Amino acid sequence: MFQGLYNLTSGMLTQTRNLNVISNNMSNVTTAGYKSEQFMAKTFQEELIYRSGNKDKGGATPIGRMNRIVTADRNYTDYTNAGYQGTSRSLDFALSTDGFFCIQGEGGTVYTRNGSFSLDNGGYLCLQGVGRVLGTNGPIYLGTDKVNVDTAGNIYTENGNTYLGSLSVVDFQNKDEQLTRASDGTFTTEAQGTPVIGSIVQGALEYSNVDTVKEMTAMMSSQRVLQSNAQILKMYDQLTGKIVSQLGAV
Repeated sequence: MFQGLYNLTSGMLTQTRNLNVISNNMSNVTTAGYKSEQFMAKTFQEELIYRSGNKDKGGATPIGRMNRIVTADRNYTDYTNAGYQGTSRSLDFALSTDGFFCIQGEGGTVYTRNGSFSLDNGGYLCLQGVGRVLGTNGPIYLGTDKVNVDTAGNIYTENGNTYLGSLSVVDFQNKDEQLTRASDGTFTTEAQGTPVIGSIVQGALEYSNVDTVKEMTAMMSSQRVLQSNAQILKMYDQLTGKIVSQLGAV
């Protein structure tokens, strides 16, 4: 068997996974507070290569090591803040510093930078498709979108006479190790977050930190590598077929 088949097949699988990550980033260019991912690959276990004779295979001598397979390592998240823009909605919130909003998900608390909130049928502040927004005393009931929110996250009625709750914002010391990205772009963790105060901006949403030009460049590069591997793999297949047909005719 041609040993290059290992290199080519693993390269195609790795580039396919890389393209999936890039495509997900591109589809979230306009998602508020989205944090881009970067796919990282690594080589499989090294293999010791020996030199041996054409007929006499005894007394082989080592000539070096090589890696035949490239495989996935992990996806790294870029937590860089991309700034925010103003909106006309009173229930839009951005974070001016590091930290995450706390959301009551189906399986427990999840964390997000997406502050595009609304009211559910029960009058609670929620993130559509994820769950109710958590405050310092549990889910936040508003009953109206006519509210004012200060930088500390304290929520009052529009006239400022009634206190309705306080948004819970927390941060984590080691995000790369403590946070796990979910399929909906939120994060989960078993760690206890540290409260963050004075970072909330009402009537604004954070930009996605996806760099469109960078992602397009990475996509074209990955596609070319994938196509090259596929073309060479086809050549290997043709050579294999030719060898089998010739040996069979002997």
